[in-house]
Amino acid sequence: MLARWLVVLASTVLALACGSPVAAPPPTQTAPPAAAATAATARAPEAGELAFQVQPGSKAVVRVREQLARLPAPGDAVLETADVKGSFGLRPDGTFTRDSKVTVGLAELRSDSGSRDTFIKGQTLEVSRFPTADFIPQRTIGLPTPLPASGEWTFQVAGKMTIHGAEKDVTFDVRAKRAGGSVTASAKNAPAWKFGDFGMAVPSVAAVLSIVDEIRLEIELVAAEGR
Repeated sequence: MLARWLVVLASTVLALACGSPVAAPPPTQTAPPAAAATAATARAPEAGELAFQVQPGSKAVVRVREQLARLPAPGDAVLETADVKGSFGLRPDGTFTRDSKVTVGLAELRSDSGSRDTFIKGQTLEVSRFPTADFIPQRTIGLPTPLPASGEWTFQVAGKMTIHGAEKDVTFDVRAKRAGGSVTASAKNAPAWKFGDFGMAVPSVAAVLSIVDEIRLEIELVAAEGR
């Protein structure tokens, strides 16, 4: 009897083994990580929002008053960079959208002295740790609202500036011109900042007799309308 059941079991297993294979379910399609991230972070434009992208031709200029040992009178140390990027959205009420930001790359700052550049970027700004200065605009003061399609205006922009890992509420005096889909603007910090505002010490080197504790920043901005 046992032998008979073993024969039946063996025949069943053999029949299953020789049958047609079961098709595997098709793989689940998933979006690539980058596409998924973009879809998750994409923001629909707000009603009446004007969106602008920072364009090549923008630059940032930093000025600090110094007295060099080899010169009879003080003068400005001027450092510039064309590494300015970002975007901003202006609402009809003169405030900015939450994702607005202008970033200045500090690693490309240059002056007329290589030794000054090395010291400022290495010892003062610590660019290896804090490679950018980031400005998040929050609101305009004195700008016509909603913004006309063309014209020139003098106004202020208030927001938050982060340098050297420290954040500070700041205000810029701005002169801007809009013509069609482009905007050009010159923004100067007002008032000037202290080095200590951003956790930095006033630079001190043997070749410099004195440095005024005052940072003046000017951003020359070229922007085009669009996302």
